[in-house]
Amino acid sequence: MTRCGRQFMQSGVRACALLAALMIASCGTGRAGAPAPAPAAETVRLWPGSAPGTESWSGEEVELDADVPGAGKVHVVTNVTTPTMTVFRPPAGKANGAAMLVLPGGAFRALVWDLDGTEVAEWLNRRGITAFVLRYRVRPPTEQGPGGPESFDAFFTRTRPARDIAVADARRAIAHVRTNAARYGIAAGQVGAIGFSAGAMATMDLALGTDPAVRPNFAATVYGAMPPDATPPAGAPPVFIAAAQDDPQVPSTRSLGIYRSWTAAKQPAELHLFEKGGHGFGIRTRNQPADRWRDAFEAWLIARGLATAARE
Repeated sequence: MTRCGRQFMQSGVRACALLAALMIASCGTGRAGAPAPAPAAETVRLWPGSAPGTESWSGEEVELDADVPGAGKVHVVTNVTTPTMTVFRPPAGKANGAAMLVLPGGAFRALVWDLDGTEVAEWLNRRGITAFVLRYRVRPPTEQGPGGPESFDAFFTRTRPARDIAVADARRAIAHVRTNAARYGIAAGQVGAIGFSAGAMATMDLALGTDPAVRPNFAATVYGAMPPDATPPAGAPPVFIAAAQDDPQVPSTRSLGIYRSWTAAKQPAELHLFEKGGHGFGIRTRNQPADRWRDAFEAWLIARGLATAARE
């Protein structure tokens, strides 16, 4: 175990990060976690100094591997005070000019770095898409949380400040990617975003933004949600939506709400709701109907000229 891991165990913060991991994982059987990916070639610091609005945050980042029911082993990161973006490039000669920012979930307390992040980036790479995994600011709660079960509506309202921080980091990342499009070998007009759970909620805020300079050109939300009273702006990006009916954390009706909002605004949207899959299925195979979301997403990307088919 690393020194950070030992401190994590001793400080009592471990329970908070594990709780975050459980928030993004469903119950049921699943395979063991995938091996950790090879180190990425580049990590970009998003702000030149302390990130605005969290100057008082301190302490080292904490990382650990946790066994989570239904997901297997996941790599959890918390106490992120310096947001960064890790670049994952397609194999040589395979890049097609499209890019996606990847926002992992973790209840705005932690980031599930592999399940919702690096594994997704590698999946995108195999389809010619350059991926940027966002390590947005999160930290464990500093005070006692709700004493009993919390409704999703209460969670969504309570975590709004944390979501705003994640969105600020994501907008900064999109601006950086577009400014440096030539260096990354991507097209500035083909920068998308995909988010999972908490990351999907932040992704929807990105898609609802009114400034095209920091709004993705296309977006995907997986077991996510958006503010129920929000209206997509003119020029809102096409949205791909996936969730499972048996999700115990984020009601699948929230995904239906996204689809209805985009349809009412006459903006393109595609919705896939699966009977089984729970929450936190990521890109892994778990022998559940929700495993097929990846095929639908690949087809959606190909139809838009953003990906090439890959053999798994």
